[in-house]
Order: sequence, then structure tokens, then C-alpha cells
Amino acid sequence: MSDDLINARADLAFLRSIAESDPHPSAAFGVLLMTAGLFYGLETLLHWVGTAGLAPVPAWAHLAAAIIATGGFLAVLAVVLWLNHKQTDTGTVTRRAYEAAFQAAGLANISMVCVFAFNAVKAGDFMIWLYYVPVVFAMQGGAWFVAASLRRKAWYGIVALGWFLAAVALGLTIGSGLFNLVTSLSLFLLMALPGFVMWRTAIRAR
Repeated sequence: MSDDLINARADLAFLRSIAESDPHPSAAFGVLLMTAGLFYGLETLLHWVGTAGLAPVPAWAHLAAAIIATGGFLAVLAVVLWLNHKQTDTGTVTRRAYEAAFQAAGLANISMVCVFAFNAVKAGDFMIWLYYVPVVFAMQGGAWFVAASLRRKAWYGIVALGWFLAAVALGLTIGSGLFNLVTSLSLFLLMALPGFVMWRTAIRAR
């Protein structure tokens, strides 16, 4: 009987940890979202300026922007991982669950890079690569939907809806000058801004 009581208490503690809502998100998670949104938002903004003919942007500048954006984000990622590698995870099951959803989306994105890049090169058609972007946006929307369901925060749901709508908008603007603009604005508003809010919330709660 005592063993049954101990097991029941353990089960109740586990269920309580699932239902429990973290008072704040991870600061590191917010930083990664914010920097990714800023780096890639600026990169695609430069692409839009060039393709829209607003200013002359040479081919090397487009390539340099892509390299700098990816390199900059990877550098920030490395620093964040190094600063947090010895910290004990004190987050609840809820926070770990929705952050795992974002990690899963990121891993899925990497696999999709291989699929779209290979077929774009094989077919010699850059348009194939462009279809990768709305796929990424839809996956981000899915991750934010999971976060909204677990955290029960309305603004998480709004961000999720924004990603889904942005994915549709990209599908409708592929091949047009608006494609890069939609991408850039979405990254600023749906990734960098929410990341900043998460980071500030975590910092203030310390």
C-alpha cells in the first residue's frame, strides 16, 4: 500500500509539472530567436532592395549578406551554448516541451535544406529553392502553435497565425519582387520581436 501511495504521489507531481506554467521563458532561447530574426531579416531586406531596383546591389553583396547572416547567427549560437552548457535546466516540463518543438522544427528545416538545395542544383532551377522558405515558415508556425497550446498565451497564438499567413503569402509571391520583402518583414515581426520580448521577460524576472 505504501508503494502505491508513493507512486500515486509521483504521478501527481508529474502531472502538476506538466500543467505548471513557467513564469518566464528561457533568456537564451529569446536571444537565439531575436538574433536569427535580425540577421536573416537584414539579409533578405538587402535582397529585396537589390531585386526591386531601389538601389544597385552587386552579386557579391548578396552572397556576402548570406554568409554574414549565417556566420553571425552560428557565432551567437556557439556563444549561447558555451555560456549555458554548465547550467542546470530548471525549466518545467511545459517549457522544455515547447522549446523541444522549436528544436524539432529546426532539425526538420536542416533536412529540408538538403532536399530543396539538391533538387534545385540537379534541375538547375533556383525557383525550387524558393519553395523551401514557405516550408520553413509553416514549420515555425507549427512550433509556435505548440507553444501557444502549452503556455496558453494569446500572443503566442497570434505569432503562430502570423507564420502560417506569411507562409501562404510567400507561396503567392514566389517569383515576384514582394517575396523578399514579405520574408524580411516576417522575420523582423514574427521572430526578432517575439525573441526580444522573451529575452526581456526572462531578464526582468531574474
